Amino acid sequence: MIAQKCTPNQRNKNNLNDNHLIRTNTARLSLGEYQNVFLTDKEYKRLKADFVGLDSLIEQLSSYIQSTGKKYTDHAATLRIWAKRQKSEKKTIPGIPDYTFAEGESL
Repeated sequence: MIAQKCTPNQRNKNNLNDNHLIRTNTARLSLGEYQNVFLTDKEYKRLKADFVGLDSLIEQLSSYIQSTGKKYTDHAATLRIWAKRQKSEKKTIPGIPDYTFAEGESL
């Protein structure tokens, strides 16, 4: 068996081809009103399964990015943080107490 060694140029070409294939597999979806929220299909499906009202959060993030000009390195992580923050804010807002009761129960 003869081992073949690649020339440096051939190795560089192979690396370029591999990198190109990796980049095309992680195509990102442009979401939001301004098309500036970028998620992979896998990230979107996972977030959709984890959080109710994801599309509303995407619209909020899109508008926020457009109006402030801020840049985020990972939109999926930002959406997770915003969803968790929104969920905790709902818990802390005091509402009208529920005084309903079934017949035969007393307060």
